[in-house]
Amino acid sequence: GRHGWMSTLCESGGEVRGAVIAGGVAGYPVESAAECRDDCAARSDCVGYAAETCSSPVRCWHKGQLPQATAASPAAPVGGKEAAAGVSTCACHGRNIPKPTPVDLMGQVERYVEFILAHANATSGWLGPDSSPASGGQYWGPSNVLQALWQWAEAKREGDAAAFSKASRAMLLHLLEQRRRMAKAPLASWAKARWIDMAKSAEWLIDNARLTDAQRGELLELIALLKAQGEDWDGWFEAVPRTSNHNVNVAQGLKSAAVWWRFNSSASHANLSMAQLSLRRMRKLDATYGQPTGMYLGDEITPVPHTRSPSRGIELCGVVEAMYSYEAMYSVHGTLAFADRAERIAYNALPATWASPTGGDMWAHQYLQAVNEINAIKASPHVWQHDNAFSETYGLEPNFGCCTANFHQGWPKFANSLFHSAPDGGVVVSMWAPAAAKLPSGATVEVDTTYPFGDDATVTVRAAAGTPVYLRIPGWAVKATVNGAAAANGTLFRGVATGGADVFTVAFRPETRLERWDGGAASVHRGALLYSLPIAPNYTVYAHHFGTADMSSDYYLQPTSPWRFALDVDPASPGSTLRFESRGYRSGAAPWNHSNWPTSIAARLRPLPTWSVTANSAAEPPRSPACDAAARCGPAEVRDLVPHGGTELRIGELPVAFFGPPGDGARSPRISVH
Repeated sequence: GRHGWMSTLCESGGEVRGAVIAGGVAGYPVESAAECRDDCAARSDCVGYAAETCSSPVRCWHKGQLPQATAASPAAPVGGKEAAAGVSTCACHGRNIPKPTPVDLMGQVERYVEFILAHANATSGWLGPDSSPASGGQYWGPSNVLQALWQWAEAKREGDAAAFSKASRAMLLHLLEQRRRMAKAPLASWAKARWIDMAKSAEWLIDNARLTDAQRGELLELIALLKAQGEDWDGWFEAVPRTSNHNVNVAQGLKSAAVWWRFNSSASHANLSMAQLSLRRMRKLDATYGQPTGMYLGDEITPVPHTRSPSRGIELCGVVEAMYSYEAMYSVHGTLAFADRAERIAYNALPATWASPTGGDMWAHQYLQAVNEINAIKASPHVWQHDNAFSETYGLEPNFGCCTANFHQGWPKFANSLFHSAPDGGVVVSMWAPAAAKLPSGATVEVDTTYPFGDDATVTVRAAAGTPVYLRIPGWAVKATVNGAAAANGTLFRGVATGGADVFTVAFRPETRLERWDGGAASVHRGALLYSLPIAPNYTVYAHHFGTADMSSDYYLQPTSPWRFALDVDPASPGSTLRFESRGYRSGAAPWNHSNWPTSIAARLRPLPTWSVTANSAAEPPRSPACDAAARCGPAEVRDLVPHGGTELRIGELPVAFFGPPGDGARSPRISVH
């Protein structure tokens, strides 16, 4: 595996040059090459390691720095069996990349928030630059700061009441000033499309801040004004697929019905409640633009004409905003399908957008990601609609810098949505991850799990006797149990706290399953994870921005392994040919490392040489059955499918070898609604 800052286990190329500082002539014994590497990583003076893996036990050497090489005396590998190890198939060697200097993230946050609050306009309360007071677009920039401020305030509520009050007061004054300005400068541009986030901040103040009746009334008037001047998302979603919009606007607009329900719980549109509209939106996006990751297509806008081609892209900003919207929709409506969807995006689409030669870190990301991605190059021509040729390359800010500034919200907001309080005061485990929290009631909850790689979770709740405990059972968990008793999928399992440390053991017991797509193509899933065929990449650096060679660079990726395959599986019995394997998540490893994946599915595939390339991307998967004529496909071979989020190039949607589309093959949302 790769440990974030560490290099690949068993690198290709020449052995690291350096003086032997451990192992002497014969090497010292270790259980594995990984142990040799980890021992090296624990030393501040170790620059590389070498292991001879054919011996029993494995023999290990560590390398330190050599003096400056000269032309007369060049640096060279020294010690033990290095000369042989450089060419032997028994050799495993690599570099030690030291841990980066820790960054004081919370210190940065405190400085930024302090500066923002200290520079509010003393007269009007406006936050941030104020150069366009007559512009309808002026409200959008500060709206992002407002959301940061209320999340910061929530973290301060218990330990620093003054900080909580200061932040909420600044938000209030800014929003009241915005209300005054909107009378003369109505919403426009991004602010008009993204009014929902401003309304959500106003609702947060009503829920949490100390307000006078007059202030509360003004905030309610602001919410109504935002809805009246903002994008008509109710009408837009109902018009899909006969319309189009910017993918991030769509992601933010998803939650408008939920946010408006907080203002008016009896509101309706086209005789549908806000809860019905919210679920309908998810299903309409699935049917029109849906992808196996749980996302929809939008490169830069939703496609015209509409398509679900797995080679088309979605923007990283759209991914994190869609996660946030589904989290908000779940918290308002309580519809479990929204929690399932937030998890699905978080554990598949979000990590799949990062890659680097060391694997598992977030130094380089894509602007656009695709489920079927055979390269990441400066593509001309390209299949996406409005973004530049660099949009699928990996780097600091390919195409545009918005995602560089925006993607960080994905994990923190997801973490903040793992637990909720129920209306009856109960403790709710809403989404699954290793985490712990203290709820407003004083109850504490701790989840011990390696989910989504592991199949079990142990939940420990400390709450007053009689407190309900609700555990979300995912829609795919059709055989789940809690403390050995059956727990229905797609429900909240209800337990009761006894007043001590109550333990609930959840066994998800996932099964490998197929989901069918246009033309009969299939994606392979188990639990919350999509499993894709990884394509081995060759990295080429085309720019460097910061730090060492392993830090901030821009990369082209070219495929070095085959990708044209059909999936040889019986859709009625996928488990008969898809074999799940678990090596277990290794504590401390990057969760979505790009080698030595913690889980995989061995799949029987058949080479499909007729699968073509269109505009530098894989063409849409050939219609299933792709191997109905024997000559079209090669003999079966077994290859591993791995967690989609741990790939940089991949095929996540494959044609089926010998089975056609289900039913009549009409375009319909085959994606699970959970």
